[in-house]
Amino acid sequence: MKNNIFIWGSKSYALIINEFIKNYKNEINIIHSNIIRREQLKIKYFFDPYAKNIHFNHGAIFFNKLSQLLKNLKNCNSFIVCIGNNHGKTRLLIGQLLQKKGLKPLTLVSKNSIISKNSSIGKGVIIMPNSYVGTFSKIGDYCILNSSCNIEHETSIGTGTHVMSGACISGRNKIGNFVTIGANATILPDIKIADGAYIGAGSVVTRNVKQNEIIVGNPGKYLKKNKHIMDSNFIAKLKKIL
Repeated sequence: MKNNIFIWGSKSYALIINEFIKNYKNEINIIHSNIIRREQLKIKYFFDPYAKNIHFNHGAIFFNKLSQLLKNLKNCNSFIVCIGNNHGKTRLLIGQLLQKKGLKPLTLVSKNSIISKNSSIGKGVIIMPNSYVGTFSKIGDYCILNSSCNIEHETSIGTGTHVMSGACISGRNKIGNFVTIGANATILPDIKIADGAYIGAGSVVTRNVKQNEIIVGNPGKYLKKNKHIMDSNFIAKLKKIL
């Protein structure tokens, strides 16, 4: 059975997913991903309304006009929203709209990651190589776990959160929705990080973090409030179409 995939995005994240899908039989952990063992994965479309073209070889169809979106979605079974960094709210909103059109959000977990059998992985989650998710931990929908990040036991991570490469989140932590954990950051045990917070690269978090706080340094200190930017005009147009 062929699974035609719709990719929202055309930049580096889409490039990584393109390579992931091309080599899925060797790259993807079937047990923790929501794909069927005999399913044939094929990227059908790349869509990016902010790009004129795509900068890597892909073998799919690229388009950038909203007027073509609804027609092309009808040819797809599933999707991945390749919007990274601190744009978790946008990633979730677009994912929800695509789900309403009957497409399945793909969860893809690298074979080279270690996922505890007692952990829980949400829908639309991407887990890159050499990541670790400990026992009784929970990863929310539309999260991104970049390569070599470490999520220790009994930790919960909310919707749309992005954990960057090499970050270490210790045990029994509670990470909120739309949080960004920077590369090589460390979160000490039993800490709560509220929705929308941003932890800078290499920072060491030793205390609870309030909503939308940006924390930097070792030990981590408050810098300023995090702003979640969303193209409201485009989202309004998208909602009318979908």
